[in-house]
Parts: sequence; C-alpha cells; structure tokens
Amino acid sequence: MFGGGPGMGKSYAHTINAYNRLGIKGLQVYNLIIPVALEFEITEKYKHLQKPNRPAIENIYNALDSNVKKVWAIDEIRKHREEYIYFNTDHHWTSLGAYYAYRAFCETAGLVPVSLDTIPSKTKKAFLGSLYRLTRDPKLKENPDSVRYYLFPDSVRFYIGSSNSLTYWARSKMYAEGVSGANSYSVFLQGDLPIVKMETQHKNGRKIVIVKESYGNAFAPFLVNNYEKVIVVDQRYYTGDFVGMLKAEGINELLFINNIFAAHTPFHIDKIRGLKRTAAAVKNKEGNK
Repeated sequence: MFGGGPGMGKSYAHTINAYNRLGIKGLQVYNLIIPVALEFEITEKYKHLQKPNRPAIENIYNALDSNVKKVWAIDEIRKHREEYIYFNTDHHWTSLGAYYAYRAFCETAGLVPVSLDTIPSKTKKAFLGSLYRLTRDPKLKENPDSVRYYLFPDSVRFYIGSSNSLTYWARSKMYAEGVSGANSYSVFLQGDLPIVKMETQHKNGRKIVIVKESYGNAFAPFLVNNYEKVIVVDQRYYTGDFVGMLKAEGINELLFINNIFAAHTPFHIDKIRGLKRTAAAVKNKEGNK
C-alpha cells in the first residue's frame, strides 16, 4: 500500500535532474514511474490506507527539468486493468504489464512498439512469489502465477558487464531459462545483475541506458526491438564509473524506471545519486594503486 509523501518525490526528481545536467551532448533523459497493483484493484475496504499513485507521479514530473521526458505509463496501464498485468502472489508486474509501460514509453520516445501478436513466448508455471513467501497464505498458494517471457530475434547479443572495467563484457543469454518455482521472475535478464548489455541488428544510432530496480527487468527486453544498443544498470548494485560508461558506449538516451515505492524511498534515491559519485570514487581508487 503506497504512502509516499511529496517531499520525497521531489527529492527523487532532483536526483534525476542532476543527470539531465551532466552536460553530455545530445543525451535525452526520460523518467518512468511504475504504479503498484493496488492503484488499479483497490476496494473500498482498503481505500483509506492507500494514497492514489497518479498525484504522486504528477508531483515528481512537475519537479523535473522541462526537457526531461515524462512517461505516463500509469494511464496506459489503467486501460488494461482487467488483464493479467500484476502477479497474484508477487509484488512485481507481469511482462504484459511491462509491455503496456513499454508502449507508453514508445509514444514518448517517438518509437513504434512491437506487436506481441508477432512474438513467440514461453511460460514458467507454478510461480509463488514474494507475497506468498511473506505470508504463506493458503489462498495465495491455491492461485499460483505464471511468468511469460517473449522470444525476440536471435540476432540480439547479450553480455554481462563488470563494475571494474568499461571494456569487459562476457557473452551470455538474455533469459535465465533454467530458473523455476519461486525464482521464476529471475528469468528476465538473469535477475538483478549490476550491468548487462544487449546489442541488436538495428543500426539506427539509438543507444539507451536503463537505470532500474527489479521492476525494470521485465521491461528492458522489449527495447531490443527499437534500439541498436540497450544497457541495463541496477542502481542497487552497480559500483563502476557510470558517467564514464555512458561516454564510452556512446549513449544518447537515459531512462530511469522505478516503481513508485522506490521513487519515494531514501535508499533508492541515494543509490541513484550514488551512481554519479562512482566516477570520482573509481578515479581515486585507481590513483591510490
């Protein structure tokens, strides 16, 4: 149940603005706030316990620099509120929920979204997620989830990077197809790795970095349909030279995508702010060797 205040939301916005003011020529910054499931499934019984998500998102967007592009994913997701867009037993969204946010992003970024009708998929069944693990509620166990993931073109090259090097990239696979059961959500991008990279067959010059927490894992794969290069950084775990990486990889778009709780939590705000500090830390470390 979301309950974040406007002051924390503005702190998040100011942190994003700092990246918009880095001075990297041609860098377009986006911000996408993900609503939580109760925004769309609220009942009168619990209504007084939950703050509406849209005013909180609007508060953040109003505090962003005018040239930061704001993605109104909440409005697109709301149109599909009766579909399977959030898990029953887990706090994350499904890949379908992430897809509708991707469509909203494409509208903001001037892209044509891929149609799911043309994309084959696989499904992991019997997923009992975080809400079940926390409560062990038998009614949740009676209604397990399934995790669908989409099989995009084989020409996508997936790499796992390192916080210690701007040039080290180990070839791997976009999906951890061996996971199962309670770990099924980790199929996306192999879970919460510090940094991964996807290179595609597109040669359109568009190269994006996504800064995210775990909600972003289900979202990021869709962008391989539109970008030449997609790099995904987990704000909680990446400790490398973030700004140096942006420059080294020729990045011209930067998307911050966080669920509304993360956008109102000091821990996540500080982790995002800390990415900007890592450049100095890395240089100091190298200078002391």
